[in-house]
Amino acid sequence: MKFSEMKYKRPDLEALKSQQTALTEQLKSAADYETARQVFLEDQTLEKRINTQATLASIRHSIDTRDGFYDKESKFWNFATPELQAVSQERTLALLASPFRADFAREYGELMFTNAELELKAFSPEIVPELQQENDLTQEYEKLLASAQIPFEGGVYTLSQMTPFKSDPDDERRLAAWKAEGQWYKDHQDRMDSIYDQLVHLRDTIGKKLGYEGYTTLGYYRMGRNCYTKEDVEQFRAAVVKYLVPVADSIYQEQAKRLGKEYPMSFADNALEFRSGNPRPQGGGGGHPGPGQEVL
Repeated sequence: MKFSEMKYKRPDLEALKSQQTALTEQLKSAADYETARQVFLEDQTLEKRINTQATLASIRHSIDTRDGFYDKESKFWNFATPELQAVSQERTLALLASPFRADFAREYGELMFTNAELELKAFSPEIVPELQQENDLTQEYEKLLASAQIPFEGGVYTLSQMTPFKSDPDDERRLAAWKAEGQWYKDHQDRMDSIYDQLVHLRDTIGKKLGYEGYTTLGYYRMGRNCYTKEDVEQFRAAVVKYLVPVADSIYQEQAKRLGKEYPMSFADNALEFRSGNPRPQGGGGGHPGPGQEVL
């Protein structure tokens, strides 16, 4: 089935909640592992159906953020997803407390329980309103970026369409492209700064509501970091500074020599690898341009 042929229908939110609650109760009352397993698989099937509809709405909205129908549907999911998460948390708690946990682990692996415990650390019904607001702000930010219309050399381009101009071998044209894009960001700086500021304070509030010092610890849990810690990341960063930054520095110095530029280079010159132009992927499916081969 082609993506365009996949049917989207907004689900009944209250009906979904009732289905999930009923499955959770069945899981709690299961008399044996086989019964618990069948309930678990039924719940997974329901989750897939929910995620499919949410993903269809998200992708089709991102294809054209001006589409009024999918804009409304995205807003519905902004509200619905945290509501459903509050219900599904009860299922997670039931699974973790199941007398058949060892049986589940033998069949599906202990990782599912590790990730379930991380999910609990990143959510509480108390933060549902903040999560809904966070979703709305994120959508607003994405719509703002998608709305970009940048005048350049007699045409008007989106941020994505400006990419080939920003690596053009001609120094003046390349710099002009970077400046044109930068002007759009300057023109919309106040709105972008406002969204960013709201998200920072909102996420700090969410973290503190969950009992953390702020957002940082919560951010690690949200990303599902189940096999390394904040301290591990700090060691990795230190290693990057010690070992990789000098290598990168030498590579950029060689690039500057190739281009005949002084080092350190400007942002526009950093974008050009060779005087003959940057390498571009060759080919593409069905005669259409491949990535980096946009028709301008």
